[in-house]
Amino acid sequence: MVKALYDIAVALLLGLSAAGSGIGDGLVMSKYVEGVARQPEARGSIFSSALLGVAIVEAFPVIALAFGIIILFTKGVL
Repeated sequence: MVKALYDIAVALLLGLSAAGSGIGDGLVMSKYVEGVARQPEARGSIFSSALLGVAIVEAFPVIALAFGIIILFTKGVL
């Protein structure tokens, strides 16, 4: 029973982090498009900031995956 609850927790952890990352990527890139539309001459600096934002947003699912693997393979010993 306890193992099943850990499995459900890991599934929720990974699923919600993936969904949040997708939403975050969409928000970052939509703000990039808005910024370029307002100031086309600042495209390069806005793009580098957008890439940094996407990289930070994409780090969260990787961290969640690491935590999920730890939870799954310790079998509730934490």
